[in-house]
Amino acid sequence: MKGIYLYCGLSRQAHHKAIHRQLNQLEKESLYVRMMEQTREIHPGMGLRTMYDMLDPEGIGRDAFIALGLKEGFRLKTVEKFTRTTYSIRSNRYRNLLVGKWFTGVNQLWSSDITYFYCLGRFYYLVMIMDVYSRRILGYSLSDNMRAENNSKALIMALQLRGENHYHNRLIHHSDKGSQYVSDIYTEMLYDYGIQISMCDEVYENTHIERLNDTIKNQYLNRMNFTSEQDLKRKVGRVIEIYNTQRPHQSLMGLTPVDYEAYLETIPATRRLKMEIYTVNKIEKQDFNQIKISFN
Repeated sequence: MKGIYLYCGLSRQAHHKAIHRQLNQLEKESLYVRMMEQTREIHPGMGLRTMYDMLDPEGIGRDAFIALGLKEGFRLKTVEKFTRTTYSIRSNRYRNLLVGKWFTGVNQLWSSDITYFYCLGRFYYLVMIMDVYSRRILGYSLSDNMRAENNSKALIMALQLRGENHYHNRLIHHSDKGSQYVSDIYTEMLYDYGIQISMCDEVYENTHIERLNDTIKNQYLNRMNFTSEQDLKRKVGRVIEIYNTQRPHQSLMGLTPVDYEAYLETIPATRRLKMEIYTVNKIEKQDFNQIKISFN
């Protein structure tokens, strides 16, 4: 061994220190992998970067953590199917009220949409209502149909959570032009609580709720197993609780929606970030159509 050490230009002490460092590194990697496994049990579709931000593990950088996760098989697989959930109506009754608007707090803009997923031999439809400023899911309803009463259940849950106050036109409810959102039972409830009704003209004018749909469906529900409809409903409720209370958001200073709302209570509205929602005005639409024509 002395000859080998001499040939390699190493001392016995340096050799043993290197071995110790390697064993130490293997122990740390094993710990990081266990942390990844435990996190994926709760968040089955969480990406490695979000996982790193949430766990904030000591002794490893973000890129090294992601590389380790990819090596250990934690790469996410895309799961997506398509079915139609929006049956739009031709109506100019409700316009997009978000044009030129800025938001600085909760209960100023709620957004709603319907997403779907396939399990237990059929499609299920999940209606969610979120507070766009805090990303918090306020109400939801799960059903095997797309009747307007399911949207009403989600709205009632949101109103109960926030307090059934009269909002005096200070709150906007934003959605697509789906028939459920223009039903008499739904619009009358919004009017009764003084909530303004806004509808997008293009799908990308409701991006926050679309992103939420993708997260809940493809990062959680489509990666879970369900034994019965009762089990499904229980797990949907648990997923929404996890999203609100455990999942950090980079856009919310790394906080969860619930924690971010608590943080907002400590600062005045004048010091909060102003949020503007992307909208397509008439001029942009004309330009967009000209672009499409030029490409054609």
